[in-house]
Amino acid sequence: MTTPTSRSPQQRRSRWRLRVALLCIGLSLGLLSAEVALRVIGISFPAPYAIDEHCGSKLQPGFRGVWSQEGYSSFQVNRLGFRDREHEVQKPAGTVRIAVLGDSYIEALQVADNATFSRVLEAQLNEQRAADDPHYEVLSFGIAGWGSAQELLALRHYVWQFDPDVVLLAFLAGNDVRNNSMALEPVQCRPFFAWDGQQLQLDESFREHPDYVLAQVPATVWKNSVINASRLVQLVRHLRDARRQTVQPTDTSSGEEQGLEAEALIEPKSPAWQQAWELTDRLIGQMAAEVHQRDRQFVAFAIPSGVQVDPDPARCGALAKKLNVPDLDYAERHLAAVATAHQFEVIPLVEALRSYAETEGRHLHGFRNTQLGTGHWNEEGHRQAARVCAAILRELIKRPTK
Repeated sequence: MTTPTSRSPQQRRSRWRLRVALLCIGLSLGLLSAEVALRVIGISFPAPYAIDEHCGSKLQPGFRGVWSQEGYSSFQVNRLGFRDREHEVQKPAGTVRIAVLGDSYIEALQVADNATFSRVLEAQLNEQRAADDPHYEVLSFGIAGWGSAQELLALRHYVWQFDPDVVLLAFLAGNDVRNNSMALEPVQCRPFFAWDGQQLQLDESFREHPDYVLAQVPATVWKNSVINASRLVQLVRHLRDARRQTVQPTDTSSGEEQGLEAEALIEPKSPAWQQAWELTDRLIGQMAAEVHQRDRQFVAFAIPSGVQVDPDPARCGALAKKLNVPDLDYAERHLAAVATAHQFEVIPLVEALRSYAETEGRHLHGFRNTQLGTGHWNEEGHRQAARVCAAILRELIKRPTK
């Protein structure tokens, strides 16, 4: 009989190899099971964004993924890097094209493709058109984190090739104003504009920013590929980033939301915010001017924050009281004044959504996996916003002359 002490070195090595092999097999099966479980459950934290030479950032062209951080969607990205289906460059005869510019509300990773503002707007316009009305086609140009500067650049570099009849701007004062200001915006890897006293001057120095340079390194590209290939790697990365997060959560009971600036809802008081609003006005005015130069229509609407359209008006009143203002609708009035100065139409969306939310008792922001009343539009928010815009756009749109 062979005892452990009497085994030969070759036998001990074989036994050691067997144990290592079994351990590796066990670990592999465990990791595979975890990967499958995460996919079945629908947990996903992808890295779908890429650098863009014009706008600083966009989605990766052709990307397909699942979004579960807020809401849920299985989404895909078109060849240009926008969350939209593919569109032919040549506009079909008898078609009115509407190009929607915006940020994460228009990108809308939180809801399914057919539930986004742009898709619902297109469906409602076409469902209610008369027999002799044109066909409506809505193109979506929205990227999370964009401000008016990126939207102006997107208009120049991506939108005009599709020859839209209407450019519809979705303006989110809650962070667009900050995004436009080099002094206020913490993420500096983006293009900025400055006013030199006569015209807007574009600053493209973001192309030299370390984050922009690092994103082009092959190792970074490979790392992102690994992240997007594995739900388990995504989860580990998400948990690591969560542990590193030092920003304290915002107390939403007062109506304030993390990621949105409450100061953008009231008349600016500090010089930095006054300058940010002035720059924003000029950027929106420049968009309107460039659209009018092509004899197209420019229309805008203000996206409300969750507190502005909460079913319980007391929540909005509490934040207004805290900020020492009569209401939180300064941004809507300000946008209307800009529209008067630059001769474009504004859709009064905020009051319509507020009335619906209070009458129906429905939250238009938030999801079951986050918090109702905060964050982005849920499916009902997209649906009601599109309903209001479709009704007004139908009256504003001119028949195509080409």
